[in-house]
Amino acid sequence: MDEATKPAQPAIRLTWLDSMKGISILWIAFFHFYTTYTNHRYPDPLGPAYFPKFLEQCTPSASTLWCVSHGFWVAVWSVGFHAVAVFLVLSGFGLTYSLAKTGVPEDGWLGWYRGRLLRLFPMYWVAHFVYLVSPFVARPEPIDYRFFLSLLGDRVYPVYSLFYYINPAWWYFGLLIQLYLIFPLLFRMLQKLGPVWFLVVCGVATVVIRYLLLFTISAHGYYVQGAFGGSRLWEFALGMVLGLLYRRSASDADDRLFSFPAITGGAVLYVLGLYSYANSVTYIFNDALIGTGLFVILAHVARWCDLLPRFGGTLAYVGAFSYGLYLLHQPYVIYFGERMREMPELLFSVLAWGIIALITIAAIPLERYVNQLTNWVLDRKKESRQPPAVSYQPNLEIKS
Repeated sequence: MDEATKPAQPAIRLTWLDSMKGISILWIAFFHFYTTYTNHRYPDPLGPAYFPKFLEQCTPSASTLWCVSHGFWVAVWSVGFHAVAVFLVLSGFGLTYSLAKTGVPEDGWLGWYRGRLLRLFPMYWVAHFVYLVSPFVARPEPIDYRFFLSLLGDRVYPVYSLFYYINPAWWYFGLLIQLYLIFPLLFRMLQKLGPVWFLVVCGVATVVIRYLLLFTISAHGYYVQGAFGGSRLWEFALGMVLGLLYRRSASDADDRLFSFPAITGGAVLYVLGLYSYANSVTYIFNDALIGTGLFVILAHVARWCDLLPRFGGTLAYVGAFSYGLYLLHQPYVIYFGERMREMPELLFSVLAWGIIALITIAAIPLERYVNQLTNWVLDRKKESRQPPAVSYQPNLEIKS
């Protein structure tokens, strides 16, 4: 029997997954906001000797404890882009968890592709339209032929001018498209190889690809970031394995993931990921270390947040509709952030979170309406393709 089609438990709602999405998207949104404020006024948290350099900038009247706390605050919000790796793990998790029970899509792989594309593109197109007509958005580049390439889902070629075009956050969309295209092949590999060997193969492939991009081809950094999907294969593959394990036995997977050794290991891996920025050789392992370690850490944080029902429920609700917020937020936060950067930092942060809340309140119903409209259109088309019912008179005669 294939590894990914063994008897499994019924599907359950893993609320901490949505809470993780909520934490991650809000972290990313505030990161984009906060970087407009910092604007190189502080040392790079990922550079060498960050805290000593930060302490040197502190005013003489400030205490060491205050300076260290402020430095930690700056560092946490300045690495919010790391949460993108968590979304990669979650993407692999969700796709595999939904398929692992049967091992094959209900409508075949063509139907599976159709469903995924219909999940991704309508809201993506709406985000383009909103960008065109909306005031209060940053417009760093002109609307030209690249806008139409972006509408088609191309965020890769020409990589130098399109990867970060008009809305830099959309680079992730191009990466998702690539990973979705090869998902059937990856899923079949997981079925044949099993979780351990599948991770080994994907891990080796990721390291080799990143080595070739960095040292053999000397490719642009965008390709390593995600313009070439193979450079981020590990995070996606890790999510696939976790989705399979949770489908088999959610209680066993929970016991392992939410254990003290797991959170300790996650913290160690994340710290190693932070140090992997030191040079090009260690950077080969950067995203794998960051994604693995941070996933474990945020899984625990999400579980702790769920202990506060209202707070955890709010995070889960935001996470369930994180896609729309991801697509819409960045041009707005850059626009307002650039105009607020001369404010005191505390006031800036309070106003920034207020603006993020307003964007979230607008993005969630918009995504819901887009999804409802898409489903309505598809249902109408499905009904129109069905043959009309044939009238007949039932034979009510009962023969002995």
